[in-house]
Amino acid sequence: MPTPAQSTKVMMFNNANRVGKHRTLAEIEKRKAAAEKMARAEVKLKIPAFLKNRACDPALKIWKEVTKEGLEIGLFDNVDSRVLADWCRYQALLEEELARSFPDNKKIDRLGKLALSYAEKLGLTPTARARLVVKQANNKEEDETLDVMMA
Repeated sequence: MPTPAQSTKVMMFNNANRVGKHRTLAEIEKRKAAAEKMARAEVKLKIPAFLKNRACDPALKIWKEVTKEGLEIGLFDNVDSRVLADWCRYQALLEEELARSFPDNKKIDRLGKLALSYAEKLGLTPTARARLVVKQANNKEEDETLDVMMA
């Protein structure tokens, strides 16, 4: 089983304490550079029309909370707005079901799995964010290898 993706802060902490996989400073610097590249220019997300309906008020509240935090770290872009809105809707439905006196366990499981899969795709989980940085660092390494081969 492959090693789970980690942020550069975790990698540096592990290296300092001699825990886990040893990475060279060059590898860590490459990962930091990839993480910095993922930072986007300031974006103002547009709320999809269906979230503005009165029936979607709980989802709109989740949207506002998540986008505030996500925009601070540059996680979202306008192309993500529909998928993010769907995640907010599933999260609101899950919270609504959990608040009932007699919740339906099958519905909770289904909504929980849907919400988690959307969260993974959006980079809302720590592992997903770390995986994005790893992918970016690996792409940069491949580009450098191609440049050397072309010369």
